Amino acid sequence: MNEFNWLPSIKIQGYRPFNDILFRFEKLQVIVGANGSGKSSLFEFLRFLRDACYQEIPPEIVSGTIGQQIFHKPGPDKLWWSAEIDYGERAPLFYQGELMGPVGSTKIVLERVITKTPRHSELDKGFTFLDFKDGKGRVRDPKDQTFKRKEWNLKKSNQLMLGAITDPTLFTLYNLREFMRGWRFYNSLNINNEKIKKSTPTSQKPVLHEDAGNLSAVLFYLMSEHRDRFEELKSVIKATIPGFNDLSVKARGGPGEVIAFWQENDIDKELSLADLSDGTLRFVSWATLCIMPSPPTLICIDEPDQGVHPRTLPVLAGLFEKASERTQVILATHSSYFLTQFELKNIAIMKKFKGESIYSKVEDSKTLIDNLDEFGSEELEVMHRTDELEVLS
Repeated sequence: MNEFNWLPSIKIQGYRPFNDILFRFEKLQVIVGANGSGKSSLFEFLRFLRDACYQEIPPEIVSGTIGQQIFHKPGPDKLWWSAEIDYGERAPLFYQGELMGPVGSTKIVLERVITKTPRHSELDKGFTFLDFKDGKGRVRDPKDQTFKRKEWNLKKSNQLMLGAITDPTLFTLYNLREFMRGWRFYNSLNINNEKIKKSTPTSQKPVLHEDAGNLSAVLFYLMSEHRDRFEELKSVIKATIPGFNDLSVKARGGPGEVIAFWQENDIDKELSLADLSDGTLRFVSWATLCIMPSPPTLICIDEPDQGVHPRTLPVLAGLFEKASERTQVILATHSSYFLTQFELKNIAIMKKFKGESIYSKVEDSKTLIDNLDEFGSEELEVMHRTDELEVLS
């Protein structure tokens, strides 16, 4: 298995339904829970961190949430986080921050990147890579041969220091920023089928856009640069979609633009992606995302099972499991059948109690494990449909 940076845990305080919550993740994590339990809020917060590594934090804090309640109530207009990042060293990194409101006048009051224990045997304590309060502080990195220490004064209070790191000699901080900037968030409802059905510009090493609008460009990259992955994708589609015969990508539209074409049995004429059903396009998008050689550094998908045929769900689960050998994958689902395709160690449950979200792992509940041991793994589907899974967690 390839080693890669990943997110074992994140603790969040003061955000929407998160008064004080600790999320513990596997490299493949499947989250279930009722509507409003906090699954989307988790993805939204992770997206907030990703976006803040690219740009200033907007007045509404999270893009697209104007008029919404961002801070947990009752409680102050303040949110705090501590994200644990495993980057292959003996001690994980912790990226911590605190943001003060109100909405429209936000300020980053604290930001730190630390290890809590020694990174290697030559050190006797943890190390501080970044330490900022009210926009002033220092950054340093032991991998820089001159052991550079930089004092910094950010000019804007709504900016993360981590997002301002552009010096690659600050090895750990620079790579942490790039890791977080590589996170991608997908949702079946946000797949833009109209974009997918049109020609799209090619690019070097494309990553599937969050609306999958550049699907043809990604397929062209696989076909021309990674033929083995392209053939693997075609094999997956052939085993899953009845009548599929072949897939190719051709130059169409403007200069440098391409679109994928699809061949079906008993149909003489090639079909473009514009001719395919929305469910087929969703399946091909998820399969491509899982098979591409350089996946996003974190893949979060809200309801990947939505709009695809139930027979494809075991295949999708297998694709996500395989993808988690190369990058971290976090999924949220309402599908009881899809849930049964995963091992218990990969399943977590979210629920609301007195206005607060609670997160727990199935394997941590002795009652749940005893029930599943007694009645078999198929009982998981029944327990999820009847809400017993949430009750016993």
